[in-house]
Amino acid sequence: MSETPALIIVATVISIIVCLMRAPQKRGVVVWFTGIPASGKSTIAVEVERRLCGDYPVNNLDSDDVRQNLTPDLGYSPEDRDENTRRLAWMAKTLARCGAIALVTCVSPKQYMRERAGRMAEEAGCEFIEVFVDCPVEICQERDPKGLYARAARGEVNDIAGMHMPYEAPNAPEVHCLTHLQSVQDCTQAVIAKLKELGYLALIPSPPLVP
Repeated sequence: MSETPALIIVATVISIIVCLMRAPQKRGVVVWFTGIPASGKSTIAVEVERRLCGDYPVNNLDSDDVRQNLTPDLGYSPEDRDENTRRLAWMAKTLARCGAIALVTCVSPKQYMRERAGRMAEEAGCEFIEVFVDCPVEICQERDPKGLYARAARGEVNDIAGMHMPYEAPNAPEVHCLTHLQSVQDCTQAVIAKLKELGYLALIPSPPLVP
C-alpha cells in the first residue's frame, strides 16, 4: 500500500515547519522505541521530548496517535500492522532528513520491521537509533495503562505481541532500557547520552536531584 495523500501532506508540512522554525543540524536522526505493550515506550519518549524541546528540533511520533489521527484506515491484521510501521518509518525519515530528531514509539514486533525503518533512515542520509524498552510481560500486565491486557483477560483481544504473538527482541540495540529495574529518568538519560555520544546534542544538563 502506498502513502496516502493526506499522510504525505501532513508529514511534509511538519518537516517544513521544523526546518523553518530552527536551522537544521547537519544530519537528522530517527530514534525508534520498540517493546511490548505497556513496557514504557511512550513514557520515555515523552520525557526525552520534554528534555530536548526548546533546544533542538524534536518530534514525537506515537504509533497510537498516528493510527487515530492519520491512518484510521489501518486495522490490526498482520498486513496492516506492517503497513503502519512502514508509514511511521517514512514519516520519521522525512522529518530527520530536515535535521530533526524524530522519536518513534511502536511495538514493531518483527526484526525486519525495525531493519526496514533503519534502511529508510540511512537511505535518507540519517542515522537510526534502536531503543529496546524491555520489561517482563507480567509487569506490563500489572501496569496496563490502556486496558489492553484487561481486554485480553476478558477474551476481547488475542493478538498482543509478547503474549499471544511472538515479539522478536532486538539483537543489538543502541540503547537497552530495563523499565522494571530503571527509573524513567534513568532511561531518558540513557537515550540522551547516546544522542550526545553520536554528536547530535551539545551538553544538556542533567535534571536536578529531588531531595
